[in-house]
Amino acid sequence: MAQAGYSDIIVAIYQSAMQPELWAPTLELISDYLDADSGMVLHLSASRDASFIIHRRLREDLNQLFLQHYTKNPYAFGFARASIGKALVTEAIIEKAVLYRSAFYTDILAPQRIAEIIAVKHSDLSRDGVGGILFNISKSRADGAEHAAVRLDRLVSHLNHAIDVTLLTRRMNASQRHLDYLLESMADAIILLDGSGRILRMTRLAEALLAERDGLLIKRSSHLTLGAQVRQDSTRLAISIKQALAVTRGEPKSLGGTLQIERPSGRRALLVQVTPLPAPAFSPWGAVDNGARILVQIVDPQASIDARAERLRLLVGLTTSETRVAALLGGGLSFAETARALGVTLNTVKTHARRVFDKADVHSSAALVRLVASIPVGPSQPGEGS
Repeated sequence: MAQAGYSDIIVAIYQSAMQPELWAPTLELISDYLDADSGMVLHLSASRDASFIIHRRLREDLNQLFLQHYTKNPYAFGFARASIGKALVTEAIIEKAVLYRSAFYTDILAPQRIAEIIAVKHSDLSRDGVGGILFNISKSRADGAEHAAVRLDRLVSHLNHAIDVTLLTRRMNASQRHLDYLLESMADAIILLDGSGRILRMTRLAEALLAERDGLLIKRSSHLTLGAQVRQDSTRLAISIKQALAVTRGEPKSLGGTLQIERPSGRRALLVQVTPLPAPAFSPWGAVDNGARILVQIVDPQASIDARAERLRLLVGLTTSETRVAALLGGGLSFAETARALGVTLNTVKTHARRVFDKADVHSSAALVRLVASIPVGPSQPGEGS
């Protein structure tokens, strides 16, 4: 079977966000993408009973031994002090000599031939303890650990966001809070549909995405419904919503996976996950859920690239036009595709690209892609341009 590509991995990650049972196979896909041997989502709680491991390709007996006797180990202490949201190789967390001398290595890592660990600390998984996403590499693959960390960094924002969604929805189910609170708490593009597929409400981010009319749109007839600009995508979206509604009525329908909605602008396709919300789930507060039966989650993979391009603008002094070109080239589009997306000539794109390359001190589109992917997204630092 061919190895999953970057886009396949992103789709799998966001499917797992709303279907937690998919996290284990998704970890396997990512492990292969990174050329790692195994992967896990880990939470080590201060109260041991709340600790857990979601994994692929690890020995279950050693997982249990680890949770019972080895949660307090040198690597865990180093991981607890690590920065959040950055893929780190073993040496960035603990000296290998110290790790290799520990009973944790002898009893847990060595029997599974784990020589390197690439880890990303996650903020919510580290509350009341420490936790994150970790991938294990054997000695035969250890030379590729740094490369694996670079590739994992490209996935970190998506992994963190998907885990946030999983944790939040699990908490909401456990505490039986109002669905409106769930929506307000999610920094995500979410649309709620009723039993007829009509739009009930949406988050601000969803409103902003639909206002762009770039891939998805609101169809207006006797009521508001969700559609897509490309006919085939609109048909697939309607079928997915119809299937989900059938599930809410208790019919034995199978659900489709995450949809990729093409965007006329040339930006990366939107990812859409349609999730049924069966009526029994709302029984404690059926009078206040406004009849919501479908949750539509929209993910814009281009958004993080745009944010990084904006940071690049601040760092090296790009113009607005150069920033648009940097965002599209940095997202992997060719010169010709960028020209079509922006509605300008190929020569115009090449001119802007040369200026971007000069200012950013890179010499090719591939180098620009790597540079944009390496830029952290966060608040502007003092001294950066406006």
